[in-house]
Amino acid sequence: MKKSFFYVFGLCISLLFVTSCGKNLSKVSTDAEGFATIQKELVSKFGEKACYDQISIVNAPADRAGGGITIMLNVTTKPETLTMEEWIYNSYSNWRHTSEITVEIPDDTDFREYLFQLGDEFSLRKVGELITASAKKLADEKNVANAVLESARLSPGRDTADETKIYIDMKPENGGTRFAFIYDLDGNLESFR
Repeated sequence: MKKSFFYVFGLCISLLFVTSCGKNLSKVSTDAEGFATIQKELVSKFGEKACYDQISIVNAPADRAGGGITIMLNVTTKPETLTMEEWIYNSYSNWRHTSEITVEIPDDTDFREYLFQLGDEFSLRKVGELITASAKKLADEKNVANAVLESARLSPGRDTADETKIYIDMKPENGGTRFAFIYDLDGNLESFR
């Protein structure tokens, strides 16, 4: 009886530890599946109705301390208040709330026009697909095999949300020249340099 209690107690503690730590986003892949995992985590953390004005994902080489995915974003669940929160995720601290942002806009402007919600049109899975397409383009046109993601950003910038661009920076696996891609929300390549 005593032995069974310790087994059950140990199992419960293990499950509590695993579930409290959550998904290690810093180790997800930089393709459609990995970015779909990030989107699922964002929806879980901030809610389906959360509004963003930018999501940036930086990929540091995994062999370095703190390597892997870092996520930086501005989010609000109450756009009518003209306030946002800045959050950062990395392998050291997981999610960390870093600041409060008060937005100042002209009186005749609807702040919600500059925000987006994750879903079909604003899909991190699509960003992951475009990263794969960018790597293929580099292999085919620039003879850069095994290009890796340096950073990806989904942001309207100073434009309204429906004019949001997807910015992807790639580099050779062992470092070197950075290649910048800009896509529209439909995945059409607008710029490559």
